[in-house]
Amino acid sequence: MFVSQLINGSPSSVALQIRKAVTDMNDSRIRSLIDWLEQQSDKLTYRIMYNEILLSNWSKFQKHNLINFGDGTPIKQRYRREFARDGVFLILGTEDGIEVYFSLQTETLEILEQDPEFKKLIVK
Repeated sequence: MFVSQLINGSPSSVALQIRKAVTDMNDSRIRSLIDWLEQQSDKLTYRIMYNEILLSNWSKFQKHNLINFGDGTPIKQRYRREFARDGVFLILGTEDGIEVYFSLQTETLEILEQDPEFKKLIVK
């Protein structure tokens, strides 16, 4: 998907592309991306900026793999408020599915909340 399609596309088409990218993510693709990044001469070109989309999928990360800080295995995963920047999406696995946390500007969230495809995904 091109950046112009993300910017100009409907929220539902963008959500579909994100879902496809998450579904297609596997060990081989991640290793390929890491290899590609290692070959770049100017790695600072690819650092994370705050006007981009950042998607992190931890849905297949098993709870028993979480770090024990001395009080036993954590019962919940969360990200800190410092990571709440516009365009950050975090997918975490749960006992019976996934939880998706995201940070968006208020105007963007209000538009997304009106999208019928997005509304189907909301569980309260």
